[in-house]
Amino acid sequence: MKVVFLQDVPKQGLKGEVKNVSEGFARNFLFPRNLAKVVTPEVLKELEQQRMADQRREEQAVASARELAKKIASHTVTLHVKTGEGGKTFGAITSKQIADALHEAGFDIDKKKIVLHDAIRHVGESEVPVRLHHDVTAKVKVVVHPTK
Repeated sequence: MKVVFLQDVPKQGLKGEVKNVSEGFARNFLFPRNLAKVVTPEVLKELEQQRMADQRREEQAVASARELAKKIASHTVTLHVKTGEGGKTFGAITSKQIADALHEAGFDIDKKKIVLHDAIRHVGESEVPVRLHHDVTAKVKVVVHPTK
């Protein structure tokens, strides 16, 4: 029996996939749990419309992420920290501090999207990548100034 999966089913199929399964498995497991439907022309048409809608949403998300990346790349984050001799900071600049500074500048960026491998522990400029989408990464310029 040919079915189209409505959700991912481990070791059987992924959402939107059309596969042959045994009638008993479909009738006793997939259909009662609303995991699959029998393949009909209407179901295939509905599946294609869903794929197209998902593709449009993904394209819009990438376009908005690219637009935001351009804005972020042109922005400079300036942070002031206490420093000791030699330009070493007391403490470190973390992704949360960068996210807070971006939020104050009007960008709604989660700290988890800021890819900071090691905390910034020196005075000066640094480029920090911000992952906005799995295809779009922007670099924000972070300038650390000492306070006295």
